[in-house]
Amino acid sequence: TFSCARRQVVRPSIVLYYNDLVFQPSESFLHKDFGQVPHVLAELHDAKLEYWIAATQPNPSLDRFLGHRVRQFAKSGPALPARFDVLRNHDLYRAIAREPAFTHLVIFPFTPATDLAVARRAKRRGVRIILKLDTNVDYLASLAASWQQHGHGWRRFLTQAYHYRELLRTADVVICETSACDAVLRDGFLDLDLDAKLVKTFSGLSQRWFDTLGLADVPDEARRASIIVSGRISSAQKHSETIFAAGPPPPGWVIEFVGSVDADLERVIATYRATDPAFDDHYRFHGAITDKRAYFALLMQARALLLNSRGGEGFPNVFAEAHLCRLLIMTSDVSGADDATDGGKWGIIYAADDPAALRAALDSLPAQADAQQKGGAPEAHRRRFIWEHSLNQPAIRHLFETSGA
Repeated sequence: TFSCARRQVVRPSIVLYYNDLVFQPSESFLHKDFGQVPHVLAELHDAKLEYWIAATQPNPSLDRFLGHRVRQFAKSGPALPARFDVLRNHDLYRAIAREPAFTHLVIFPFTPATDLAVARRAKRRGVRIILKLDTNVDYLASLAASWQQHGHGWRRFLTQAYHYRELLRTADVVICETSACDAVLRDGFLDLDLDAKLVKTFSGLSQRWFDTLGLADVPDEARRASIIVSGRISSAQKHSETIFAAGPPPPGWVIEFVGSVDADLERVIATYRATDPAFDDHYRFHGAITDKRAYFALLMQARALLLNSRGGEGFPNVFAEAHLCRLLIMTSDVSGADDATDGGKWGIIYAADDPAALRAALDSLPAQADAQQKGGAPEAHRRRFIWEHSLNQPAIRHLFETSGA
């Protein structure tokens, strides 16, 4: 239970909030940065923690995550278009106004108008706001264009750009991912000067949490010649057909898919299987693996990770998973590719949506994997993708050191 009056607070207390209009909240979803960032902040600063989720489809079986309480706030009233969601969160707003005080609020801004309403209510109570952006340069560019178009008229108050700008202004710390986003945000984004509050990180994993899985490192010589493809493999964004169009993996290698296969992707698989007698020797399909220990055990046995995407990515979590499991990263040129591979120094970057470019990357993989096996990405590079290190920055530490009694 949080302290009943802010002036009595000695120990920091954190609330993680995000608004989910699409999915039912799940433990699997919280295992991404939404759940891990506040969990690591709580450990670093000896803080209490609760997860608050505004949900279109509450999950009655989800009440705790990593030992912390999870609260879900159902939408009120009839279903409305997403732009009117700010009108449907009365229980959440009431909780912020009436619940015992907390000192820090971590926000993942997916619905800027609703998120701003939450941030302003918390700010009025003296709560410190940590904004964790889950975005990419394309989205930032669209906001900048909207602000230029509507920034000086009354219509600006109806735009996402206005609400996003006010969120950035309200926040005490803004955590962004990728060097590209960091550069955009520091360059007078939406006519703001964010330098003093901006913290650059990359999507990561908690080393402490990973250690609880009890997995031993697998020596390079004991690993399989396996390439992992993980995530929303059926989505149009991932366009998994490019992988099959590029041709089979290098001789002796296998490509292993982790993720749900929908009907459309099943038809694509059937087409390529019919023309390749060795298809099932080249490709394996594990489906979705929800058991995290089983999932990471599979990664620890492999040698490479393949991220095939058409773009629109922020900083994919699989990059951090690859570094933690010491996998060579092979990726299309999404916005986080340079950061993940240090400009291609510790991985392979190829042109997105280009089977010929992916073919060339696959051909170069065995030699690149052997070279990384001998040297490997340096520890300093890998640490950038571990939350305990990337979140331990002066601006964030100061925010906790100056809160409390």
